[in-house]
Amino acid sequence: MHAGDTRGAAGAPVSLASGALFASRYRVDELVGEGGMGAVYRVLDNTLGEVVALKLLTLGTERAVERFLDEVRLARRVTHPNVARTHDVGEDGGVHFLTMEYVRGVALDEVLDARGPVAPARAAELGADIARGLSAAHRAGVVHRDLKPANVLLAEEGRAVITDFGIALATTGDDDPKTGGLVGTPAYMAPEQVRGDTVDARADLYALGLILYELTTGTLPFDGPTPIALALARLQTEPVDPRTHAELPEPLAHLILRLLARDPAGRPASAPDVRAALEGLSGPGPEAPRVTTPTVSSLYAPLAPTERTLAVLPFAFRGPPEDAYLGEGLTEELIDVLARTKGLKVLSLGATRRFGEDRDPTRVARELGAHAVVDGTVQTAGERVRLAARLIDGRDGVQRWSDRFDGRYDDVFTLQETLARRVAEELRLELGARVAEQAPPEAVERYLRARRHLRGDMMTEAELAVQLLEEALELAPDLGVAKAAHAMASIRAWWGRGGDFDGSRAERAQRSVARARAEVPELAETHLSEAMFAVQTGGYRQAAQALARALAIAPTMAEAHSYLGGLQCEALQGDEGPKRLRAALELDPTLQTCHLSLARSALLDGDLATFAHHDAALAEAFPPQHVPTLISRLRWSLYRGDATDARSHFRTLRALGTDTGDRLARLCAAAVGEGSLEDARATFDSIPAWLANPRFTALMDQLATEIFLVAGANDLARAAVERAAESILIDRAWLERCSLLDPLRGDPAFEAVRATVETRAAEIWRR
Repeated sequence: MHAGDTRGAAGAPVSLASGALFASRYRVDELVGEGGMGAVYRVLDNTLGEVVALKLLTLGTERAVERFLDEVRLARRVTHPNVARTHDVGEDGGVHFLTMEYVRGVALDEVLDARGPVAPARAAELGADIARGLSAAHRAGVVHRDLKPANVLLAEEGRAVITDFGIALATTGDDDPKTGGLVGTPAYMAPEQVRGDTVDARADLYALGLILYELTTGTLPFDGPTPIALALARLQTEPVDPRTHAELPEPLAHLILRLLARDPAGRPASAPDVRAALEGLSGPGPEAPRVTTPTVSSLYAPLAPTERTLAVLPFAFRGPPEDAYLGEGLTEELIDVLARTKGLKVLSLGATRRFGEDRDPTRVARELGAHAVVDGTVQTAGERVRLAARLIDGRDGVQRWSDRFDGRYDDVFTLQETLARRVAEELRLELGARVAEQAPPEAVERYLRARRHLRGDMMTEAELAVQLLEEALELAPDLGVAKAAHAMASIRAWWGRGGDFDGSRAERAQRSVARARAEVPELAETHLSEAMFAVQTGGYRQAAQALARALAIAPTMAEAHSYLGGLQCEALQGDEGPKRLRAALELDPTLQTCHLSLARSALLDGDLATFAHHDAALAEAFPPQHVPTLISRLRWSLYRGDATDARSHFRTLRALGTDTGDRLARLCAAAVGEGSLEDARATFDSIPAWLANPRFTALMDQLATEIFLVAGANDLARAAVERAAESILIDRAWLERCSLLDPLRGDPAFEAVRATVETRAAEIWRR
């Protein structure tokens, strides 16, 4: 706990002041709510640079803590646009907490207080949203148990979002294995909860019936002088027909009464059944009146038009009937991920399900007003799952993109999320290319060729990508995607051609990034390029902020995850760096540079098995002459004390016959017994003028430090690490964990370097 916190007696709620730092990670913005489970704050996660909701929870017995952890682990599996995603769970100073997606909006109970009942069509629309969220949760084995208007948020864009899954049972402190006593809020309890019977997903459906009743009538079907009397009333009386309070369509009133059946067997069988029924009842309805609270009124405004509308058809399933749910699960997961991409409106599965048999994409696009249609199949065979997806132009039915994705079936929830994120990222890139088709064909052809080169070796292909993109922009000056791609390509070309003695490539990259920021700030690639450039000049904080913007636009952008993970690894942000790098590889298995950071991180941690895995991946992905990998593997050989392996990599480097190879070979020769210390020192002195790049200069200073230490020149090593620290070094992981640096530890000059770098690294995540 930190300054700004106030703590009461044992077990009492904890209050966090605005600006306080909680759990050494979360910077408090403001208190946004309080309830029986504890306080809720909007906070900034300094590690990820994201705004999240922080819930401080008051838990009772040790058994309650264990159950809380079990419930939250389950809740974390629920990923759906109508469910607030649970991110993390932990404990700090005896205070248990969890973090969740922060949804900008207002709770449904506040809406009801502010304006009373809503039109039947709007109630059905909101109920369908809640049913979609329940469908995803129940499929993951999670029952809410305390569903009520206060636990449903109306997001600013109009969707309903369920919160607090998996918490109600854990926070009671009761050890009843069936319901944990009276779990939930009496006004919204199902009869079986009141009786203390076993509770399943149908209890949530009962609560949804109560919410629909209140949305349409402004009241509840039961009454009582006390909370317990209110709960017991549903065991003794039937609910009042909602049509006695308001004019409702017969199908909606009938559905509400079915949901409120005293016997769970009398209710609809599942949340998908309820969702389907409500989708048939929802419609535009009358425009809602404005209310005094601006946030509430904005939730009833129509959605703003988006750049492109996408319809995702339910994926056809091929495999054993008992696994058929996987097709719909993957479809919903893909819709969820795509829906988070800015500039893209994704239609719900309810809108496309009726086309399950007649899958004519032009008809789907015409009837739903979609620009493009995604179709696909899911096939299982033993432990393997294959997803085939394709993107079809809604205007002419022409297939614009297709790909296959494979995974293992042993964890279906992880599989759904991983495959959906990968497909979503490919679709995001492809939709960007389709926008580019509005330009002259010759410009589009050059842009697409450049995009392929951008995925190649920066040492040999980045400059070619720059040339192609400049040609594309001459033909189509307003081709925005080419401007963002040019910024990325010009940065890679700056890195990839050795020295930049006159600074011309750096200036070109800087101009290109500035142009992209000014003219196409809506593209994630623009902010990625800004981060790439900022890293080279020591603007690490600026880079982290730009990466956060890129990921806000495109949550599935693998390269942005990779860059952020690399920064987190160097700055020793717990285990967040390796996690994010692994996530980047899941999104894009061809992003081989992730293996460089993961191998290095594992080696510094002494995890030789993980190191060997990523080292083998690098050996398979890159030729022996790939300079960044070659230098890294040479350094790793020195860390392990493997002189034979280091000498082999050195000789490959020397044999390259390039200016870069010759310079690096002269620097490294002293460490493998094939050159003089004088040559190494002379090369070290020339590094700043040779590279004219602060980031690469610091990296070469790190390499020089290691070379001098292996050669026994500790004074030169001290000078090299001091020069790195004086510039832009943030590599705390190297300073803290590299065994080659042991001879310098305890030296006042080295300890001053460590302090400087630690302060610089911490500044990256400062609010």
